Amino acid sequence: MTDDTHLRAELYLRGDTYGTFDAQQQVLNRVNRLEANGVFTESMVAGEWQRIRTMAEDTRSGALATYEEFADWADRNGSSLEPAFEHRTRTYVGMDRVDEVVVFPVVSLAIYDEKRLQAVFPCADGEYVYTVGDALEAFERGDEAWLAQFDTVGVDRTEPWLDAGVEALP
Repeated sequence: MTDDTHLRAELYLRGDTYGTFDAQQQVLNRVNRLEANGVFTESMVAGEWQRIRTMAEDTRSGALATYEEFADWADRNGSSLEPAFEHRTRTYVGMDRVDEVVVFPVVSLAIYDEKRLQAVFPCADGEYVYTVGDALEAFERGDEAWLAQFDTVGVDRTEPWLDAGVEALP
């Protein structure tokens, strides 16, 4: 990356899944190596999220704000966060209540340049699904132009909405 680029990688891990720990650790270690090699100025596990209701009463406002930020980026790019971020409804036995929920992917990655959201992975543009692995491979091979295919969106933060809580294993 160029000297005037200050990329921050925010990694989000889904905490309510089983059998994914090793895969999540591999991604986390790759992101940490990219930071150590100077590709990212900063990287962090921005948070661990689970399935959430996309309703105002959800107490995890950071997860909702992050998802909305990602959705704004996807709209601006003519992309979709689905199928990785799955929208569906939840009904309750014996109740008339129906909630809209978002099921988050096992691993997602957001790339920022200061207060600009550069890209969110995974995402889809109708022809192709861009995975976290695709993004990391582009960074690992030094392909600066690959990230330029996505339009950036201004954000009003330089720190994650969610608290970090996971460290890479040696």
